[in-house]
Amino acid sequence: MDVVDSGDGATDTGVDTASPIDPACIPLRPTVGSGTGPSADQCAGFRAPEMGTGAPWCSLGADVPGLRAPTGFCIRRFATLGLPRVMAFAPNGDLFVASPSAPTAAGDSGGMGAIVVLSDDNRDGTAEMHTFASGLDTVHGIAFSGGFVYFTTTDAVMRSPYTMGQRAEMAGSRQTVAGGPMTTLGSTFARGGRWTHGLAASVNGRILATRGEYSSCAIGPDGRPAPGIGEVYEVSMGALNRVASGFRNPMYARCHPCRDLCIAAELGEDQTTGAVESLVAITNNNWFGYPCCYQSTTGPRASTGLCRCIDNQQVKINLGDTPFGFDWERGAWPAPFRNGVFVALHGSFYLPNYAGAGIVYLPTDPATGLPQPGTPTRFIEATNGSAQPSLLRPSDVLFSRDGRMFFSDDKGRGIYWVAPTDWRM
Repeated sequence: MDVVDSGDGATDTGVDTASPIDPACIPLRPTVGSGTGPSADQCAGFRAPEMGTGAPWCSLGADVPGLRAPTGFCIRRFATLGLPRVMAFAPNGDLFVASPSAPTAAGDSGGMGAIVVLSDDNRDGTAEMHTFASGLDTVHGIAFSGGFVYFTTTDAVMRSPYTMGQRAEMAGSRQTVAGGPMTTLGSTFARGGRWTHGLAASVNGRILATRGEYSSCAIGPDGRPAPGIGEVYEVSMGALNRVASGFRNPMYARCHPCRDLCIAAELGEDQTTGAVESLVAITNNNWFGYPCCYQSTTGPRASTGLCRCIDNQQVKINLGDTPFGFDWERGAWPAPFRNGVFVALHGSFYLPNYAGAGIVYLPTDPATGLPQPGTPTRFIEATNGSAQPSLLRPSDVLFSRDGRMFFSDDKGRGIYWVAPTDWRM
């Protein structure tokens, strides 16, 4: 994994700071909505989790057989749940989980078609389960903002009012914020979109929604490469305003807990020689060039023609490792993990099945929160090769306000938490 150099001798960060845009690139760049909101950086007043004075978290239960974390950490199973895809913590600390019942692109199924709330009122380290909202076969993204819980379905961003500690949706309160439908928005040459949309809420109140596609490189009737319909939108009531375009499938997105920084995990085109997957900073007017142009292990697929227009990606991940959900550690864990970005790698869809799956982390730039270049370090290994695998395909990572890291395994129907062995309640 490394940061790309566009050829100007300077290291690119993934943030669109290029001086005048080549006129030939302008038609490919998205129209940006006006409701971007003010910039915000709240890290000066951000309080990292602190160790409690109660019993050690790791004194609860026993490690999950087969799972391996670095020395000094324990792993506990928090809940068993069908197809847990995306997680979000409510303001009171309850864990909301999207459990869709529709089959995924990889053919996985068995979810509840619901948003599930996992609480731990008795502080025993395992969850009590509640159904917040049902009848949602394609629920995927979840985010909290402004007294609402937002979520996605195939063709819409929806929301329901949320009050502190609420564990069931109020009847008749659900609203459609914006539709489209999201499966056909975007390029004139749209060839079919995915239902697995992501959501992210930023510190300045922005709600971002993502969409991905299935198509490969195609040429439009004007002879130009047809821009991909993988895009990122800013959500406002009744509208989705494009912020970034030219993705294949930015299925997961998350915003920094205290900086005005949002990142998407872009999934590369399967089995394409030299292509990569990546984490990219979402900034207005980004165009990432898919499907006809993409970053590779050696740089852009082409440096001439329209491919010279593509924006550089922040970090690159091996094709097939499949980065899904990710989150920032909040500054409480010991070095070298402090403030790192932890990523759930879903692993390969192809043989050998789930190769590359696990949890990895990268250090971040303390001034920006952006992942630093370098090879990601394995934190938790998947156990697909064992006789009784415990972890199959990690799908999301999320840090709680008490400092534990939670992660989900959609194929393995599990949600787990990790804590340093000396961490107290």
